[in-house]
Amino acid sequence: MSEIDPHCQGLPRRVGNSRRNWLVVLLVIAAIAPLAMALFYFAQSATPESRIADGLAGERWYAMMFRHRPIGHYRANAGRTDGGHFEFHTSLHFKLAGNVATRMTDTLVFHRRFPHALVHAEHASFAGDALQTQVVIANGVAEVTGNRERRRLDVDADLRLGDYLAIERWLADAQPAAGQTHSARSLDFDRLEVVADRWRIFARGAGSVDIGKDGQSDATTVRLDANLVPQRMQIGQLFRLQLVADEDTARLWEQQSALFSDLRHVPVDRPIAEPESLRRLVLAVQHAYDDPVPWLDSMRSEVLTGDSSSRNAAEPEAAANALADTVNYPASDPELRSLAERAVAGLDGPGDQAAALVGFVHNHVRYHDTERAGSVFDTLRDRVGDCTEFADLYTTLARAIDLPARTVIGLAYQATLTEGAGAFALHAWNEVAIDGFWRSVDPTWGQTVADVTHLTLPEGAALAFIAEVPNLRFEVLETVY
Repeated sequence: MSEIDPHCQGLPRRVGNSRRNWLVVLLVIAAIAPLAMALFYFAQSATPESRIADGLAGERWYAMMFRHRPIGHYRANAGRTDGGHFEFHTSLHFKLAGNVATRMTDTLVFHRRFPHALVHAEHASFAGDALQTQVVIANGVAEVTGNRERRRLDVDADLRLGDYLAIERWLADAQPAAGQTHSARSLDFDRLEVVADRWRIFARGAGSVDIGKDGQSDATTVRLDANLVPQRMQIGQLFRLQLVADEDTARLWEQQSALFSDLRHVPVDRPIAEPESLRRLVLAVQHAYDDPVPWLDSMRSEVLTGDSSSRNAAEPEAAANALADTVNYPASDPELRSLAERAVAGLDGPGDQAAALVGFVHNHVRYHDTERAGSVFDTLRDRVGDCTEFADLYTTLARAIDLPARTVIGLAYQATLTEGAGAFALHAWNEVAIDGFWRSVDPTWGQTVADVTHLTLPEGAALAFIAEVPNLRFEVLETVY
């Protein structure tokens, strides 16, 4: 027994030591499990685009400028979700006129594992705190929510992280020179489809590169630093986003009045009698400070001309774009299509149908100025709106019956705006493609052929003109009836 007792007494000790060893192992495993899980996530997504995405992680603030005046701010935030997915979020706040600021947000989430497919996409726009439109895309379905509407639409959103970061990867891997181009795909939240664009390197320096969309002289240009972080974004000739140090600097614009809070119309030197009967109108543009007006420089002219005999060709691509079913112009909606068909019942010719839609919109909607633009569904339900609501409703109904139509912005003469001579005010109306040419119509004023005082502002220069409105005056050079 004396020889056995030590073994009998030793066995429990060895078992006890073994339990302590296993306990230590379990504690070690518990301690390193989060790290192991994190390493697993990164191992699953260790691709060139994932490394670029991780390198762009963080929050950045930008001041939004109109020329040299701050009008808003932009926040960009990139990182990973709790589940390890790649997330990109942006928010743009700005105010051009009135007391209500506009806010737009975008969120894209890509799966952590290759091929890093799009998991979730969201776009929302707000007028102040009021939701205008929200688009949420997941699992091949887009849910569109408006002020008081909700629609579900099938959508092809085959987008991947490699598409979203195609330009950044190209710059990092290929080190392309100025003049070279590369294509990239992105998600268009208005058309609810993935679109492709070609980007060109405009300039390259020691620590930065300027890129922009190829073939679009007035498109966005982005300056990236050596780490592929955007430092500045130039939007056309007027808007700029500039990287700043902090949120407070980005939000300095909130202490100023709105950019377009002053005069909204252009005086004219003498009255224009019976504008609806005019066949030709020529106006001289005068600037209060004799400064160059950028949009006039681009036109190489100092006059504006309206002529009833002039016809603008509707190029096939432009006409096709004017049939697009979009979030803003939901032409495929069954209710809107049925309404448009009833409005043109019994009419076959596109000219007669275009005229009938003018009468319908003009009689269906009551004019009322508003700072918060509503959707076409809001306009139909409430039956009120300003010229923009009239024009957008017309565009949608026309597209619903396969009439190419678009909303245009310009100036139109109103005799009652000022005492005596009247003035030209900012206005919205429509163009419809008929027999290969654009015809101007004005549903707000009930004009099946818009009179020649409707002067469309040069494309890409409308805001430049609007900024100059307080400094402009028109002189009537010629009227032909």
